[in-house]
Amino acid sequence: MTPEPPTRDTTGARLRRDHPLGTSPMPLPLEDALRADESTVGALLTRLRCPICAAAVVKEGAGVRCAGGHAVLVVDGYLDASGGPATDGATAGASTTSEATARTFASFGYEWTTFSESREEDEHYADHYLRDLDVGRIRGSVGLDAGCGRGRYTRFLAPHLDVVVALDGSDAVVSAARNLGDMPNAVVVRADLRRAPFVDGSFGFIASFGVLHHLEDPRAGFDRLLRLLAPGGVLSLYLYSRPGQAGARGLGLAAAAALRRLTVRLSHRTLRTLSTPVAALLFGTVVAAGRMGDALGVRRLSALPMSTYRDKPFRSLVLDTFDRLSAPIEHRFTWADLKPWFAESGLVVDSVRDDSGWFIVAHRPAT
Repeated sequence: MTPEPPTRDTTGARLRRDHPLGTSPMPLPLEDALRADESTVGALLTRLRCPICAAAVVKEGAGVRCAGGHAVLVVDGYLDASGGPATDGATAGASTTSEATARTFASFGYEWTTFSESREEDEHYADHYLRDLDVGRIRGSVGLDAGCGRGRYTRFLAPHLDVVVALDGSDAVVSAARNLGDMPNAVVVRADLRRAPFVDGSFGFIASFGVLHHLEDPRAGFDRLLRLLAPGGVLSLYLYSRPGQAGARGLGLAAAAALRRLTVRLSHRTLRTLSTPVAALLFGTVVAAGRMGDALGVRRLSALPMSTYRDKPFRSLVLDTFDRLSAPIEHRFTWADLKPWFAESGLVVDSVRDDSGWFIVAHRPAT
């Protein structure tokens, strides 16, 4: 008799094959469902709170449950703490999502489930994004990658951390769970970072790359991350920058902003198709010219923007073109805009770099 294939319960967590005939299949333990080791799951549970009522949670099958009976379940390798209705029919009173947030999640969910695979150039991007971070300072910490997308930076942070939680509010968690499935100290959680279901001060390290500038209120998102940062903890951010004076980059950003007013109205599928010719135009007129300037020592050409793409595959520019033209909200900042965030929050800024965007490393004093 041919054995039946493994079934799935309503959580999406794969069930065991060898359940006794005539009985309900038993779900995998939480560690197996999340593809994480026991110490990682233990660190998660210590910090995790019910997204419905904020109570502490305990393991229950392929998920967790709080004393109030609200279940948070594993779906396709990630813990769905997005704050929707609990399985017992209770309503999540704090789960309302604005139209702009819903559109943002839809945009990035489509992006990171379409451009979902890990790529060779991810290492180059990680080097660029993490250049200013002293990884020795975060070694042994429990970290949070807030707005992880498909987990491309989580993969490079995980070896330096004891545990890392990859958090995202969109369908990108499907790709993140798959891409991080071979890293037992990484666990993926679905939740809006502004309602991240964790105890204040939970994390010794927080990274958030390319996320806050897509929120309706970036400062509110920043303040929420700070509540999660432990004393002595390190914060690493990337936010879009705005040039302080006129120039080629300013003109390019103005043109992109004008184009975005049209492209955000297109379907994601249509925009994905459009992104290739737009990227080809940018590559031919800006990136290739800058590359030539580098090779020939022509300073005027070398000074052209988009230098990041001169040593990257064309597909990277296609992806980022889609990214820039699809997100419904985009904020850009000067350092004068951002500096008060850190000063008013009592953070110590360790490094600031404007390299087609703000790369900032700061820490919270230990006392």
